[in-house]
Amino acid sequence: MKRSEFLKSGVGASLGVLVFGKSSVGHKPQKSQNLITSITRVNDQRVQELLNNFEQLKARNHNRSFSGFILALSAAHSANESDNFRNKNLISPLEEIAAVLLRNQYPNGTFDSGNLQSPPDSAFMIEQLWRAQALLINDNSDHTYSLQKLLQTIIINTSDALVKGGVHTPNHRWAICAALAGVHTLYPDPAYPERINDWLGEGIGQDADGQHPERSPNYDAAVNNQGLLDVAILLKREELLHYIRKNLEMTLYLIERNGEVETVASRRQDQDPGRNVMIHRYYIPYRFMAILDQNPHFAEVAKHIEENFISNLSDALPDLLLHEELNQPLPEPEKLPDRYSNYLKGSDLIRIRRKETTASVFGGTDWHLGYGAWSGLSTNPTFFKFRKGDAILESVRMSPAFFSTGYFRSNGLTVIDNSFHLKQERKVAYHQPLTGKYRNRDGRYKLSPDGRFFSKMEFEKRPKDYMVLRMQVVIKEIDENGAFDLEFLVDQTENVPVTVELCFRKGGELTGVIPGENDPDAYFLKDGYGSYQVGNDIIHFGPGLKEHTRPPQPNEQYTVHNGGIQPDGYRVYLTGFTPFHHQLKIG
Repeated sequence: MKRSEFLKSGVGASLGVLVFGKSSVGHKPQKSQNLITSITRVNDQRVQELLNNFEQLKARNHNRSFSGFILALSAAHSANESDNFRNKNLISPLEEIAAVLLRNQYPNGTFDSGNLQSPPDSAFMIEQLWRAQALLINDNSDHTYSLQKLLQTIIINTSDALVKGGVHTPNHRWAICAALAGVHTLYPDPAYPERINDWLGEGIGQDADGQHPERSPNYDAAVNNQGLLDVAILLKREELLHYIRKNLEMTLYLIERNGEVETVASRRQDQDPGRNVMIHRYYIPYRFMAILDQNPHFAEVAKHIEENFISNLSDALPDLLLHEELNQPLPEPEKLPDRYSNYLKGSDLIRIRRKETTASVFGGTDWHLGYGAWSGLSTNPTFFKFRKGDAILESVRMSPAFFSTGYFRSNGLTVIDNSFHLKQERKVAYHQPLTGKYRNRDGRYKLSPDGRFFSKMEFEKRPKDYMVLRMQVVIKEIDENGAFDLEFLVDQTENVPVTVELCFRKGGELTGVIPGENDPDAYFLKDGYGSYQVGNDIIHFGPGLKEHTRPPQPNEQYTVHNGGIQPDGYRVYLTGFTPFHHQLKIG
C-alpha cells in the first residue's frame, strides 16, 4: 500500500476526524514534540534490550512476546525521532520473528499463547501486529516490503479466525472487536464489522458506577478502555466513548498517591494483594479523552503519568505516531479532589480520601453466592484497607476457627449514617439419619456436597441440626483527617477462636507488637497500641488483644489443594473467643 492509499484508509488521520468526521477541537493539531521525543527514547531503550536478548526471546517461543517485539521495533523504525529511524539492521530480526510466527500459526489462523488455539489471545497479538503494519505502510520504506508481506499473511489468516472464534471472558469480546477494527482499516472486509456488531450487540454490561462485569482495573486498562477506544476511533462508533468516559471517571477515585489503582473489588487475578495495577496503563484513554472532552481532571492524570511514569510508556508510541490528535496539547490540568467519600454501589466498595490518607471499605465478595473460590469471582476476604502516605495497611481480615469455613466475607455493605456495616452468618450442619424411604440396603449413597466438603452421604436428604455463627464488622470514620474505628461482633456459638489479621506492606518498622512463633512475618498485639512507620508516615492501631495464638484459618478449598490465601507482608494478629466484641482504632 502506498502512502497516499494508507492515508485514505483512515489509519493516519487525526482521532477527531475518525470519530466525528471533523476536528474535535477548534485549532490545528500541534505535536507535543517533547512528549514524542521522550517516549521514543524509552522505546529505543526497550528495543536495545530486546535485541540484546534476542536469542533468549526466540528460545521462549512465546507468541505474544513475538508480536510485542515486532511492534516495538516497527515503531522505532518508523519514528523519525528514533535512533533506529529507517534502520535496515532491524529488518532481519523482524523478518525472522515474523517467520517464526507464521510457522507457529495453526491452519485455522489461531496461535497458542497460554490458551490453546486461542482466538482472544490471537486478538491481543493482532492488536499489536496491525499497528506495526500500519506504521510500516505509512513509512513506506522499500526495505520493509517483504516484512509487510509476511505480516499481511499472518494478520489476514488470524482475522479469519477472529471472525469465527469464541471467547472465555467478557473482556475478550472487546479485544477481538479492537483487533478486527484495526485490520479493517488496512484490509477492509465486511465480515469484520459484521462480527464486531455481533459482539457489541450483546451490550457492554457496564454498571452505573462505570464498572465492567469483571470489576478489574487490570482488564479495564489493558483491554476494555483501549479496545472500545480503538473501535470508537476506527469505526466511528462515537457511542462507545460513553463507556470509556464513565470508567475513567470512576477510576479517578481508585488512584493512590503512588499511582496504584485499588483492585480489592476485582473478580480477576488482580484482586490479590501484590498484583498492583499502575495508573500509567490507562495512559492513552486518559490522554485521548482529556483532549476530546477538554477534561481538566483527565488531563491531570495524563500529565501525572507523563511526569512520573515516562519510562513505562513505550507501548504508547505506536498510537502517538498513528494518531495526530493524541499529540495535541492537553487542556489545563486541574488537581484531583483530595477529600472525598465515594460509594461504588455496584461493587459494594467505599473509597475515602482525606488528603494523604486513603481508606477502602469492601463488602462485595461473591462468596455468599455459594460458588466458593473459583476464578472469575470476587473472593478477597479483605474488608478494610488504609494508607497514610507511604505507610500501607494492605488488608484487615477476620477468621473464626469455625469448622474450617475460612475468612469472614461480608454479604454486601450497608451504609447507616456515617457507619459502614458488614455482616455474614454461617451455618454448619450435623446430619441426622436418613428416613426410611431414602435408605438403601447396600449402604451406597450419592456423592454430594455438605457445603464444606463432599461425601457419599446424600446430605441434601438428611434432617439437620445447625451450628450458627453471626459475624458483624461496623466501621466508622472518627477523625476528619482519616482515622477509623472498627467494631467486631461475633456470637451465637460460644468458645469459637477468632483472629483479626492486619497485614502491612513490607518496608517499614513495627513497634508495640510481639513476635509469633515459626513465622518471621507474624506478630501479635497483646495490649495497648502498635504502630507501623515508613519514613515520616506512621499508622497507629489498637488496642490489642491476645487470648489465643491460632493464625487465620483458610477455607478447605485452599488447604486441600495446597492453595494460598495468606497475604504477603507483616501480619499482626488480635485474638479472642466468642462471644467476641472488640473495638480497633486505626489512624
